Amino acid sequence: MADSTDPDDSEAFASDVPLTDVFGSHPKTKLIAALLTETADPVTPFTVNEISRISGVDPEMVEEHVEDLLAYGIVVETDDLDGEDTYQLDEESDAVDDIRRLYDDLSGERPASNTSE
Repeated sequence: MADSTDPDDSEAFASDVPLTDVFGSHPKTKLIAALLTETADPVTPFTVNEISRISGVDPEMVEEHVEDLLAYGIVVETDDLDGEDTYQLDEESDAVDDIRRLYDDLSGERPASNTSE
């Protein structure tokens, strides 16, 4: 089983994306970056454990920070899945539109890695 707190976990990819390059690897940034990866229509909701796995953030911290993101209107709670709450970005939110646009802009402008270090 993967350790969701291990930054080298191959499924925890939210540490190496433009948002975390620019804004740092704060758990909220990682959660948003992880949720931005879901582009299917309709968007798939994620459980706390799934968000933890793909963001690399401990499940207890996911629960704590998802509450803040709910309050900001960035994340919405969706239908329960077998008794577990599920979450996704609030696609009706202007803030999410702005974040998605920023993410896309940064992805196109990402500097090449410095290999001389």
